[in-house]
Amino acid sequence: MERQIDYQAIFKSAPAVTVALSLDFTVLDVSDETAELTGRKADDLIGRNVFDTFRPNPNDGAEQGQRDLRESLESVVATGERDVMPLTRYDLEDPARPGVFDERYWDIVNIPVMADGRVSQVIFRAMDVTQVIRASQLR
Repeated sequence: MERQIDYQAIFKSAPAVTVALSLDFTVLDVSDETAELTGRKADDLIGRNVFDTFRPNPNDGAEQGQRDLRESLESVVATGERDVMPLTRYDLEDPARPGVFDERYWDIVNIPVMADGRVSQVIFRAMDVTQVIRASQLR
């Protein structure tokens, strides 16, 4: 008996923020965890540019999360190599309160999806490590 693997179900069930991006960084799909952790519905994310959806915190001029993420994603597209980012602060805007940002820290890996020897998509995987960072700051 041949087993069928449901890759979409596996992707949707990923226990992290997992986002499939086109080469121009349009959101193609998101894991269920992505919607839960960001407070947004998948339908509100899919089809939008990741940098328009997750804009930088205008109240923190020192935050470099968006710039660092863009550089990492561009590197993955250009080289076809995965990029493991250092722990990154990238605050999230509260969708229920526009202009209000929640300080967040992420462990991010950007992974190329190859087709015919070229990058066809990028998988953005981020683990929210905010609680770990906050706990270490209390020590």
